[in-house]
Amino acid sequence: MNGATNIVKFQLFPSASRGIDQLRDLAALIQESVQIVAEMIGNADEREKLVRNLSEAETKASDLHHAVLTHLRTNFLSPLPREDMYTFARLLHEAMEVLRGAGELINALGSTPLSPRASEQLELMGQLGELANGSLRRLHHLDDLEDNWLQMVHLSKRMSRTHLAWSIENSSFSKASTMHRHQMVANQLNGSCNVMRQFADHLGRVLVKES
Repeated sequence: MNGATNIVKFQLFPSASRGIDQLRDLAALIQESVQIVAEMIGNADEREKLVRNLSEAETKASDLHHAVLTHLRTNFLSPLPREDMYTFARLLHEAMEVLRGAGELINALGSTPLSPRASEQLELMGQLGELANGSLRRLHHLDDLEDNWLQMVHLSKRMSRTHLAWSIENSSFSKASTMHRHQMVANQLNGSCNVMRQFADHLGRVLVKES
């Protein structure tokens, strides 16, 4: 099924957009969760409560992930091949899982302050979530998405460079246990970047395949 046919079906049958709406809800949950993790960095006293909020967000993400699968299995029409839609859902759900893990690790640090690199990582991650949401909104206009793909790739590269700088900073801790805990947080946030890079890579494959 070519891209033009998909676009016509997307426009003629509004129900075909339900899967896209569910994917956008998943991307919005990532953006919300980034904000929750950012709050945890600056508010050690509220970390227990914020971790619970992350857990609730992950539960919603799991429900949405399942809803996308159900929608794809029970609806003939889809703006993209079902495999592509499911891949987007899987990656967004995985990013949500990784963010929850980052929150749990930050909570385990207690009152220990984190490097400013953590806030830099989260700011970039928030931008990646926003671009993912915008890309999903415009899947029926694939020609408009190349800039989004390129921006996501650039942001993920910036996150990788920030992670490297953060890792170098962590190596200066005198206590090995402190260095290990902080490096675990850095690696977890970098993991969320890696998942969004996979999202961008798959978006690029969709652009090539469906153009």
